[in-house]
Amino acid sequence: MEKELEKLKLYLGIGDKEQDELLCLLIEDCKACLNSYINQDGVVAVTLPESLSWIVRELTIQRFNRIGDEGKTSSSESDVSASWNDDDLAEYIKYLDPIRVRRGGRGIARFI
Repeated sequence: MEKELEKLKLYLGIGDKEQDELLCLLIEDCKACLNSYINQDGVVAVTLPESLSWIVRELTIQRFNRIGDEGKTSSSESDVSASWNDDDLAEYIKYLDPIRVRRGGRGIARFI
């Protein structure tokens, strides 16, 4: 967790330890969200590969930047505006679906 926290702080330009607890909580929540998605069928527990750890960072940064604007789809101040998707995972599905374990068969069943 310490290594992830340091990388995240580097991305965000945070040099002190004042927000470490908040950032650790956000990292944990993002990991839980990702694990919930890739294990939603509950067949076999799959963990997020290290090669996709960047998704945790990206999600954490998005959620950190949205603090104070929860529930909004967009926000603006003077010339700066930001907008967010309803689904935080939408842009990462193409990376997560290949590792997701699904319950059931391999195709479509048709009954005639």
